[in-house]
Amino acid sequence: MKLNFNLIKFTFVVLLLSSCGGSKETEATGDALSDTAKVVKDTTKYTVSDTTKFKFDFAIANIPSPANSMQELAKWGMTFNNSFLNDPSNIKNYTTEFSKAINLGVYNIDMAYAMVHDNGQEVLKYMKGVVQISDNLGLKNAVSGMVGKRAENNISNKDSLFKILDEIFVKSDSYLRTNERVYTAAIIFAGSWLESLYITCQLEQETKDNSVKSKAQKHLWEQRFHLGNLLNLLNDYKDKKDCANLNNSLKPIHEEITAIKDPKDMTAEKFKSISAKLIVLRNSLTK
Repeated sequence: MKLNFNLIKFTFVVLLLSSCGGSKETEATGDALSDTAKVVKDTTKYTVSDTTKFKFDFAIANIPSPANSMQELAKWGMTFNNSFLNDPSNIKNYTTEFSKAINLGVYNIDMAYAMVHDNGQEVLKYMKGVVQISDNLGLKNAVSGMVGKRAENNISNKDSLFKILDEIFVKSDSYLRTNERVYTAAIIFAGSWLESLYITCQLEQETKDNSVKSKAQKHLWEQRFHLGNLLNLLNDYKDKKDCANLNNSLKPIHEEITAIKDPKDMTAEKFKSISAKLIVLRNSLTK
């Protein structure tokens, strides 16, 4: 099913704005939808530490966006496969702040993966899941503040849609005011990063094309720097059990990647060893 951007535009705006609270019913028109995109001002005082905020901003600034990552994978020429994605029906299983946040990051990437392959049916399925789990995390006002009328005016092409999604799931200055909120954002970020690599590993396993395998191996090797930044950020929350467990699982993966000093030394055997650990970790977080 190819993307019908008129349908995507309508559905995306309705879903996001309906998740932003308020009891007033809206008409299914652009003007009506934009009129209801009201943002509740956040008066929460800034309490996040400057050091943690810097680590978050540095990690975000130095990693490819989820949209860009999926767009690069799409250039490999492989067909869309949803069999290894995380079905939104699993949302009911996520009851903790950590599990909701990590899987919001996962669903962000799964939706982007469907988008770059123009699979409208899957995009809509994941879009609904993203909105549902965002609501469960209490991100209503943050999402509303970043979307507003922009969704109505700019959703008519894929690039605009990706840009808005990046902003929703990367950060919002009005949202990242307290240490707890930065923690949630960091876990979402970790979920997106992990899912992006998970899909890379799955595609490498699927293909017999050596050129695609080489690209996947190089991509994994390039993640050593980004994973180091992520570990540095998550270490600020080592007092949180789930986050500490995630960090402990990621450290040996980071050590194994950084032990490879040159991308040409990322052999099929080394890639298989690292990807196996990534896949096991990802599956343990999405079950």
